[in-house]
Order: sequence, then C-alpha cells, then structure tokens
Amino acid sequence: MTLNFAMREEEWLQKDSEALERLLVERWLYRGGMLAVMLVAAVLTTYLGIRGLTTIVDMIAAGAFMALAVAAGIVGFVMRLGDIRIHKELRQRRMRSN
Repeated sequence: MTLNFAMREEEWLQKDSEALERLLVERWLYRGGMLAVMLVAAVLTTYLGIRGLTTIVDMIAAGAFMALAVAAGIVGFVMRLGDIRIHKELRQRRMRSN
C-alpha cells in the first residue's frame, strides 16, 4: 500500500469511483494517524507540564511536542480539504450515473 495523500487533482480525477473510495479510506487512516500523533504529543506535553518545566531540556521537549501536534493538525486539516473535493466529485459522479 502506498500513501497517495499528496496526489494532484488531475491524478485523482482520472481514477474510477471505486479507486477514489479506496483513496479516501487510505487518507482517513492516515488522518487517524495524525490524530494519534496529536494525542500522544498532548499527553506528553501535559505530563511535562504537571511534572514542572524546570530545565531547558524540559522546555525544549514541551515546545517540540507542541510543534509536532500543531504540524500534525495542519496536515490533517489540509488533507480534509482535499477529501472534501474528492467527496464532491464522487457525489457528482453518482448523480450523473442515476
């Protein structure tokens, strides 16, 4: 299985409906992974915060975890915008076939 989350619109428009549905499932799984990364980063940041940010290493680690969570959130959000376009295309195809 290859991750095609960076696929251009021209590429996925050429796929049939079944391939688009598989692509959406693949992208949903990848976004789920991004949510898991966000959750783990939030838990680790909270743990560090509860323990106390006493050293510069703790502060850098907390900042890195927060940056990781923000980056995963941005990737998930951008992927969702692409998924919405794929959903619209599938809906139009179904309406044309009926």
